[in-house]
Amino acid sequence: MEIGHVYEMPPMRPDDAHTTYFPAGVIKIGVEYRDLTPEALVEYYGGDEAYVEELRRTAPLGIEDRGVSLHVFDADGQWEFLRFDLFEDAPHYHYNHLGGGRNHIIPFDETAHGPIAEWAVDKIRSGELAPMLAQAGGAELAKGLDADALADVADQVAAYAAELQARLAAAV
Repeated sequence: MEIGHVYEMPPMRPDDAHTTYFPAGVIKIGVEYRDLTPEALVEYYGGDEAYVEELRRTAPLGIEDRGVSLHVFDADGQWEFLRFDLFEDAPHYHYNHLGGGRNHIIPFDETAHGPIAEWAVDKIRSGELAPMLAQAGGAELAKGLDADALADVADQVAAYAAELQARLAAAV
């Protein structure tokens, strides 16, 4: 049984101008605040009508949410394997399967798992990213994870994500 929704389209890449990256050995984690709107999605995917149509079909009322995203890339930033969207209304995470086209989004159950920010940072800190990376096609990356680097970066990511969320929430 597969939960969530699979889009046959690549995920939106982070805006590098608004993303801070934290290297952690074979991976790097980007922290970005996102204000996701239907207009932003159409603008991003506007060059491909099939993607826009898929969005209209699967989210006819539009997708609108905001919050911090944690992007898990290979160290070179070539492929985003995982994303944790710590969104206000509908927190979720993505498996962005290597090779493109398969973007598996899974709703997050805060009742069962607690706040998504703590859960996501714990996945980084504990090394539990390994099976998630493997699921997204990054089995070789998973084998090369460095527990010490992950523990160090988890604290930095948590602190920066909290600071970013507080700063941007105060500005609204």
